[in-house]
Amino acid sequence: MSAANLRFLHDQLPAFSTAAGLTVVLAVLSMVCAMAWGLMLAAPAMSRRAWLRYPATAYIELMRNTPLLIQIYVIYFGFPLIGLNYSSFTCGVIGIAAQHGAFLAEIYRAGIQSIDRRQGEAAHALGMTRVLAMRLVILPQALARVTPMLTNQLIVLLKDTSLLASIGVLEMTLTAKMIIERTGASFQVFVLVALAYLAMTSALGLLARALELRQARRR
Repeated sequence: MSAANLRFLHDQLPAFSTAAGLTVVLAVLSMVCAMAWGLMLAAPAMSRRAWLRYPATAYIELMRNTPLLIQIYVIYFGFPLIGLNYSSFTCGVIGIAAQHGAFLAEIYRAGIQSIDRRQGEAAHALGMTRVLAMRLVILPQALARVTPMLTNQLIVLLKDTSLLASIGVLEMTLTAKMIIERTGASFQVFVLVALAYLAMTSALGLLARALELRQARRR
């Protein structure tokens, strides 16, 4: 890359720093909401009661098998029709969490069902309630087993924040488009965006790897 290109990218750093900060906030909020929503979905999805299991399963399949961009549009343009006038940022967080929560619910379910049923029975024999046994015995082991899958899903979630440019959230992708419209330097700008996403996803991957190593040492 030429010196002129490098100078150009350097001049765009202030705008990208602001956009990158918004992207990080957006991703973290979406991750927290998606992980919590996934746990809430996993319980009814594994329930023996059909009236709980069928709606949860239907929701998970609907969200996993329709495009995230369409879901974001439905939320952003549909909520005002029922009197919910949220900002584009809030609609984006809801949309991302709604879909990725469905994927995470399936990951949680797989992890929980991989734990030997006798561990739950032993916890019950010690006087633990089903909820307490799940929280103290089953869930910690299940989460340790599915950490790599959780990490992959959260990395996809981070990259999916770029879709919110379509509803006016001024994250990195929309900022890049605005700079390109002003300067015409599409190649340089998108290289900068790609490097920024690479840095973020690599940091998340390293954090997850450190967590895996810590869990392995504990075991």
